[in-house]
Amino acid sequence: MPRIRITVTYDGRPFSGWQSQPSGNTVQDVLEAALARICKVARVPAQGSGRTDTGVHALGQVAHFDAPPTYRMDAAAWVRALNIHLPPTVRVVEATVLPEDTDFHARFSAGGKTYRYEIDRGPVLSPFRAGLAWHHPHGIDGDTFRAAAALFAGEHDFAAFAANRHDGKTLATTVRTISAITVNENGETLGLTVSGNGFLYKMVRLLVGSITRCAEGRESLGWLRDLLDAPAGRTSQFCAPADGLYLVSVDYPP
Repeated sequence: MPRIRITVTYDGRPFSGWQSQPSGNTVQDVLEAALARICKVARVPAQGSGRTDTGVHALGQVAHFDAPPTYRMDAAAWVRALNIHLPPTVRVVEATVLPEDTDFHARFSAGGKTYRYEIDRGPVLSPFRAGLAWHHPHGIDGDTFRAAAALFAGEHDFAAFAANRHDGKTLATTVRTISAITVNENGETLGLTVSGNGFLYKMVRLLVGSITRCAEGRESLGWLRDLLDAPAGRTSQFCAPADGLYLVSVDYPP
């Protein structure tokens, strides 16, 4: 069966995340429903690079599926067909028909990801930004925000910045490497972009919430260092909302 790799962008506001749920209201559910209609079968499973939570957006989620042998369309045809059957809040922007002997897997072949988080510090949030940025109109000091963000660069044990997924699985390690973390200001928008070799459940939102706590003057940079250097039995309680989080891209080794 031909394996198709696709890049998907979506507005997370209407959906209960990426991962399929009994409600059927997830990005994976609507993607698989579109594939089933195109291929005229009961189900064509689609595997994403990883989960995004309820309300989280994606600019470059990557997924793959194995098409029935009778559906040997080219990449452009897959993009057109899928977008015809998907809701307007989900778009396939790229497709690649992989070689027959491929071992590509959207999740297991991934080498890293990049996320972006946006905070709107304006006194009034535009209705066109509702659900697309964290509205935080109270004093966030940009310099402190940058200094706090810089602490996360490199390899650390991020156990204090991970939420319990409640799926019964035990992680082999909570050590991750942040290869790049940058902060930029554009008017009232404060953005944080972070790249790494892997992210724990709600890790980016907990990083942003904790950094913001310091930038408000409510916690010190020393508090943040302690959570990184000695995380055993300690967790940050400050999780930023899903609204401002975007999965920007998924990186694959050449």
